[in-house]
Amino acid sequence: MSGGAGASAGSGDGTAGAATGAAGDNATGAAGAAGDNGGDAGAAVAGANGAAGSTQDGGAVTDGAVTTTGTGCKGATVCYDFEECKTPAGWTVPNYPTDPGEGNQGPGSTLVDMTMAHSGKCSLHMKDFSGNQPQHAFIASLPPKFGPVMWGRAWVYNTATPTSHGALVKTRYAIPNSTDVDWYEVGYENHNYDGIWHSPLPPSGLPEWVLQSNTTIVIGKWTCVEWLFDAQNGTQPQAADPRIWQDGVEVTFKPGFEYDLSNTKGLPRPTTPKASDFVGIEVGLTMYHTIDQVTNIYLDDLAFGSQRVGCND
Repeated sequence: MSGGAGASAGSGDGTAGAATGAAGDNATGAAGAAGDNGGDAGAAVAGANGAAGSTQDGGAVTDGAVTTTGTGCKGATVCYDFEECKTPAGWTVPNYPTDPGEGNQGPGSTLVDMTMAHSGKCSLHMKDFSGNQPQHAFIASLPPKFGPVMWGRAWVYNTATPTSHGALVKTRYAIPNSTDVDWYEVGYENHNYDGIWHSPLPPSGLPEWVLQSNTTIVIGKWTCVEWLFDAQNGTQPQAADPRIWQDGVEVTFKPGFEYDLSNTKGLPRPTTPKASDFVGIEVGLTMYHTIDQVTNIYLDDLAFGSQRVGCND
């Protein structure tokens, strides 16, 4: 089965790259340890009654960002700079399985505070995570008709990074003529990045297609993390693999593998259906195993758009 093409990186001035259509054959890229992601769960964020979208003027995103104060979110369709110094309007705490999301459990918390910020005075603080499977995140809807291509950007400060798998940002997309909502993830594992595509939940969020980076996550300084989730993927028959950048440099990945609880190696890349629209986000640290040291992560100037937001605002 051919893997998704992905889009070109695009220019640093905010224009998205066009889909390349170079599929590559990921069917054989299943070597490597799966790492037990059996605790992974997720849910569709139904509807899109959240933040208002921006308008487009000649292809450039203009007014209408969710938060208009601060300096870190210019040019995005949806933006959170956390300068209200409280949980953004429309963000709710998941209570899995009755609500979308993956639960609110274990040591630690996710909150907006003034401890450290990339710009302004406040940021989203994943505070004092420790122990077995701490999970504290927020979910929110995206504007209607967001589209099937998502560029994302966040400034992130890590005091440590986990050895085991944890999710930082999840984005869910609706599939044409289906009630399923598949999702992409930017996660952490082995002190590197995970880029993951997931099947919908229910029933299980599995199988998933896992790409583990060769790039080590930066500790002790603010880092610009970008991602491209291209569920349109040009004329290709399936949604593309996730792509991630750190400080403007695209990370490289080890061969992908399919994970489905069986721990069977060498399984082909699962089918990744194309999208009609991205409909929701989940932000915060969701650990699926024990976190091996007390960890604080700060996230600021979180932005989403159909074109590249970039790091130079």
